[in-house]
Amino acid sequence: MQRIRTRHEGRGLLFGLVFAASAFIAVPAIAGAQDKVYAADELTTKPKVESMTRTAQLVQRSYPDKLKSAGVDGTVQVQFIIGVDGKVDASSIEIVAATVPALGEAARSVAAKLEFEPGKVNNSPVRTRVLLPIVYKAR
Repeated sequence: MQRIRTRHEGRGLLFGLVFAASAFIAVPAIAGAQDKVYAADELTTKPKVESMTRTAQLVQRSYPDKLKSAGVDGTVQVQFIIGVDGKVDASSIEIVAATVPALGEAARSVAAKLEFEPGKVNNSPVRTRVLLPIVYKAR
């Protein structure tokens, strides 16, 4: 598991995004004709975020000011489907768990903007369901 941290220079806040590119948590796949959604354990190549820097920036910008200034930390488990084009299917985004409810909505907005190298089965891109933990940390 890799923890990505960026430092917001002016405020001295530290943000983290826990991203397990090679260890997505497998969730049950949804079977459907040609729109099959694969679980992580069915893939030969796991999805990878296109830009860790951009992802960390999205997390940083989504952190609600009120929570950030109060030093409220939290973790959000977000589940969604990555399409064959590497884009997140916005209608599939689900907040599975959030230690702070307001961070759940912030993480939903991050997930909708994420871009990935899609998961693959035998070198062919496929729709993939993933569970991604997003960590908000103020320091």
